[in-house]
Amino acid sequence: MSSPYSMASPCYSSDDDMSSKGTPDRVFKEPEYPVVIVDQKYCSNYPVQLIFEKNHEAEDKFKISDDDGNILFRAQKKKGGYRNMVDESDKTVISFATKHISVHRRRQAYKGDHHEHHRLFTVKKTRGYKSFRFDVYMASNMTESTFNYRVYDNFKDGTSMILAQDKVTVLAQLHTEVSRQKTVKSEEKFSVSVSPNVDKAFVSALLIIREEVRRSRNKGYES
Repeated sequence: MSSPYSMASPCYSSDDDMSSKGTPDRVFKEPEYPVVIVDQKYCSNYPVQLIFEKNHEAEDKFKISDDDGNILFRAQKKKGGYRNMVDESDKTVISFATKHISVHRRRQAYKGDHHEHHRLFTVKKTRGYKSFRFDVYMASNMTESTFNYRVYDNFKDGTSMILAQDKVTVLAQLHTEVSRQKTVKSEEKFSVSVSPNVDKAFVSALLIIREEVRRSRNKGYES
């Protein structure tokens, strides 16, 4: 499978942080080093396609499958304020919850069950010029002076990506159009291109958190 970010066929960034200041578009690229957040076993040395499905009326509210239809991860309704993302054997891979109700709707994610207190990262939403962003801070980033990763919805061109700190390294790209419209569909299905050597569990958790924040910011409650 060819990569959508290869230098032979570059994608260009219209990052609103830059374009509003007149900075030229930039060329996206794949990560130069493996991005392992949860476990090396969730990384592939080639680009992969994931299928993300959400249905807020179903028991499995979120499902992430490979392009052969094999379910890799599932997430059900929250229990006790936490949501668990489990693998095909029902083992908890990541758990996360809203840290507290705040303007940034912060969420902390843990490796395995949250009772084990192995915090991986914190996510909080920020708003940009013609975009909606979800910044990711790893547990080792104590000051949070700058993000480690960013989930970036660009209303200008309708794209959505997961980017590294340099804003040009692409971990994953969502193949769904985003807009300013506040209505969030209760059911949705779209594909996601994941770059080589990127942790699919990490990407999947960020996709679930992205949907939850988008939903809760419009309705004013956690689902």
